[in-house]
Amino acid sequence: MGVVNPIKLLVISAVIWLFIYVQMPVKYLYNGSILFPVFTLVVFIISFIIGILSLKTNKVKIIEAPSNKKLKQIVFIFFCVGLLGVLLKLYVGFFKSGIFVAEDIFEERLENMGKELSGGSIGIIASILFPFSFVSLLIAIYNYKVFNKFFLLLIAVTGLYPMVETFYMGGRTIIALLGTTLLFVIFASFYKNTNMPILKVKLASISIINLPKILLKKSIIIPLFLIAILFVSYSVSVVNKRLTRFGYGNNTFKVWEQKDYRWIKFDEDFKEVYFNANDEEKNKIIGIYSLKHYFVHGVIEYIRLVNDLENTTGYYYGQYEFNIFFKFFRALGIPLKSLGELNNIVKRKAVYQTFWGPFYIDFGMLGMFVMFFWGRFIKRVYTYAKRGNTQYVIFYGYLATVIITSFFINFLLGSSSYYLFAFFISLFTFKFWPKNLTFSVSNK
Repeated sequence: MGVVNPIKLLVISAVIWLFIYVQMPVKYLYNGSILFPVFTLVVFIISFIIGILSLKTNKVKIIEAPSNKKLKQIVFIFFCVGLLGVLLKLYVGFFKSGIFVAEDIFEERLENMGKELSGGSIGIIASILFPFSFVSLLIAIYNYKVFNKFFLLLIAVTGLYPMVETFYMGGRTIIALLGTTLLFVIFASFYKNTNMPILKVKLASISIINLPKILLKKSIIIPLFLIAILFVSYSVSVVNKRLTRFGYGNNTFKVWEQKDYRWIKFDEDFKEVYFNANDEEKNKIIGIYSLKHYFVHGVIEYIRLVNDLENTTGYYYGQYEFNIFFKFFRALGIPLKSLGELNNIVKRKAVYQTFWGPFYIDFGMLGMFVMFFWGRFIKRVYTYAKRGNTQYVIFYGYLATVIITSFFINFLLGSSSYYLFAFFISLFTFKFWPKNLTFSVSNK
């Protein structure tokens, strides 16, 4: 228990998007009609929901829960693999790409952004290995009673490294992905490891969500509120640092209104409030607006994307969505297209296009079939997670994040795919790990 139904998560995502969209002090502009793009989006969503509903829970076979010994062994192995990945990441950052010792980290990020394999083969290995540190942390959180406190501390240090690195680099996406996944797994851990009253929220006879009442205590609400405030403040700071770097100043509105940028029309009242504010207030106004735009623009860019693409039956059939894995083959010299080459068909670069945009690029309208099987896959993982199977609880924490952010961003795309790979490996590891394996040290 302690996992949220995927359809409810999708509805929450849509409600959040709509709630923020109606607050936006801008008009978003398009070429062409929005009817066909919206139609494809609705078809994708309905196909996903049908896929979920088509798989009956009783058709998902029951699997054996792992023993405490097995949990400890797997967590130890994942911890070691993740630690190696973290150390290699640090080596690459300091001695290969040099980004950790750059005078201006943001400038270095911009320079490396368009490069393939900037960390070389070691960078690829590091990127594959270090997500296991986070996976080991999630397993430990869900089963924290099995581990001693010192080992939990070690796991936390390595497991939280990706978020610390992202913060140091001035990013937000990975923090949002891993932070939300962490919250979902902590939420599930509450259900498993504590015996406390449950608050059931219903609309008529429909159950919306079940929450442990402890989450309503000041000792929980206040820290969560402070974390949310800190993230908003951090996001505002990141936006304003970038605007300072690009030197937009009071021309920010003009730049963002350009067709090759955000392609919007700001409300005159909003402009007036901004220009009458002092510098500190301007930073806050523009930062909060940009954060809201971060949530809203995915659907807008999806509409623009579908209108821009001529082919409605797809282009790359998986290589665009999962391009990160094709890096490995390119590193071996196999002549596959780079991300830059794949992006040639996309007119608007460096934007989010909801969860469904990359699938439309790959498969076009055929993506509806992909979404159907994606829904069945999600239902299978959700069912196992609901039964309390550790490997599926942590995986569903990640997938729940993907679903609840699906109207904003695709968290399967780009470097986030390394975490998807780590979760798949964890499923195979739990399935095939020998039951009678023991670790021992003997003296000769």
